[in-house]
Amino acid sequence: MLETIMERRNLEKALLQVERNKGVGGVDGMQTDALRDYLSANYLQLRHQVLSGTYIPSPVKKVEIPKPQGGVRMLGIPTVIDRLLQQAISQWLAQFYEPNFSKFSYGFRPKRNAHQAVMQAQSFLNEGKTRVIELDLEKFFDKVNHDKLMSLLMRKVSDKPTLRLIRQYLLSGIMEGGVVSQRTEGTPQGSPLSPLLSNIILNELDTELTQRQHSFVRYADDCSIYVRSKKSAHRVLKSITKYIEESLKLKVNKEKSKVSRPVESTLLGFSFYNDKGRWTIRIAKKSIKRIKEKSKSITARNNGMNTAQKIAKMRPIIKGWVNYFSIAKAKFVMQDLDECVRLRLRMGLWKEWKNCKTRVRHLQELKASKQKSYEWGNSSKGYCRVAHSPILCRTLNNAYFIKLGYVSFYRTYVDLTETQPSLF
Repeated sequence: MLETIMERRNLEKALLQVERNKGVGGVDGMQTDALRDYLSANYLQLRHQVLSGTYIPSPVKKVEIPKPQGGVRMLGIPTVIDRLLQQAISQWLAQFYEPNFSKFSYGFRPKRNAHQAVMQAQSFLNEGKTRVIELDLEKFFDKVNHDKLMSLLMRKVSDKPTLRLIRQYLLSGIMEGGVVSQRTEGTPQGSPLSPLLSNIILNELDTELTQRQHSFVRYADDCSIYVRSKKSAHRVLKSITKYIEESLKLKVNKEKSKVSRPVESTLLGFSFYNDKGRWTIRIAKKSIKRIKEKSKSITARNNGMNTAQKIAKMRPIIKGWVNYFSIAKAKFVMQDLDECVRLRLRMGLWKEWKNCKTRVRHLQELKASKQKSYEWGNSSKGYCRVAHSPILCRTLNNAYFIKLGYVSFYRTYVDLTETQPSLF
């Protein structure tokens, strides 16, 4: 098997994927744009080292990124050479595992996405399964049991050199501040092999839930189970927690795992509400709060950017955010977000105009009356008060910001939802 993994065709496919993913270099400093030249010059040597068992993976570089809900997430960034080899292993192994994965598993899988997971959850709710068990696996990627994972791999993979190389990757150390610490558990995020390995071990959970005839959706380590009554929900939460901790050797966060109603639950940034007897997808409150905080940061008066720069920076964020949440019923949310952003932009412009004379001149150029221009241009009211004033709302309106390049949440949402393709 390892010989096949190291064939040129498989490595070329892996190379293209690593180049597409880009990302920062690992502990050796090599970047993805140097990988192709390295492989051209060193392919035979690299192949010999891997096949002979003399290749030793490098430690991963520890990187911490903030979580949206607070705290930090630890990433382990392999060297680009290790990324190449891990990608080659992952894509070769996937063909043996992918056909046997659950149809209710949506994360890190071809032709499957978060939208499908949320819409499947909606379907379960509309079947009357309105008690939601939200499972939270505590630091899943950091807590995967190596022995359990390797035992699952050995059910399908009999090639010992391949298994040995995977084990080496699991045990490769973590470098922080020039010091390497050894790892005895976990498969860090940032590794091309980790998504497949996570699905291999969590497929055991999927199988168990299917055997128990439970309705569920899973996206990576986010899993929600749907039942009809509160009593059965608490019973399922207790029994599944026991299974996960005893059989899969994983830790369930008992504080965050809970039984909830659809309106209280969250799944991948979405929630649900009842509209005339049907459960409808909406954007979760936490997701709205996070985009407002991000927009506020970008449009802040004191961040050193002018209005045009702020609008340019907001444009891809708006398009990406709306595209992700386009399956939700959210016209009013999008309008509210636009109002918030435009208010912040008005405040920024008012500061940019600086003095009374400049403010009066700009207001007159925007067809405000001479009297109102002088009245508000010489106003001592604060930025927020002025930005809410009728004269600024009328002059610095939607059309004004559109001319400056502003792409609205609402317009983007309407354009997407009017041409939304079928997901199934």
